[in-house]
Amino acid sequence: MTRISGTSGAAGADITWQTLTANSVNCTTTALCSTVMTTTGVGVGVWGFRYQLIYQTAATTTGIAFAVNHTGTATLTGANWMHITTGRTAATGVGDNVAATVAGQMVEGKSCITLNAVCGSASAGAAVVNTNIMAVFEGTLEVTVSGSLELKLGSEIGGSAVRIMDDSSLELHKLE
Repeated sequence: MTRISGTSGAAGADITWQTLTANSVNCTTTALCSTVMTTTGVGVGVWGFRYQLIYQTAATTTGIAFAVNHTGTATLTGANWMHITTGRTAATGVGDNVAATVAGQMVEGKSCITLNAVCGSASAGAAVVNTNIMAVFEGTLEVTVSGSLELKLGSEIGGSAVRIMDDSSLELHKLE
């Protein structure tokens, strides 16, 4: 098992844990911003990834978007991201930091099969500004030429900031 602290490091042969030690820079564009986390040396084979992401937005009307890329040759066989939202009986797309209703709230998500592109679409906002909201982004990647695994993000609203917070993490497993 390999442990990485920070925004970049080399993957291990089978299992890698990577944890951010500082908040990402703010992303204020609807296009994908620079890479938040890089895991180098992700080699040939099939890999499972699971990002446990803590995110914040600068406005309640600003959602966040996630993407994964591989700099070698790879195919994203499938991925999705999900988070708890303010929706109780209908989808809202608005991330929530505290699901305090007795009956609970909805888990909403997005899915994708394309590398280096927004997974599904951006969310529709956040219940509270500058407050930690949890999201899980996971999938399977088939690599035929080694390269780096990259986590990227984007803002739903140009000019409005989103960011990934320290202590967000990646769990990367070689499946075959």
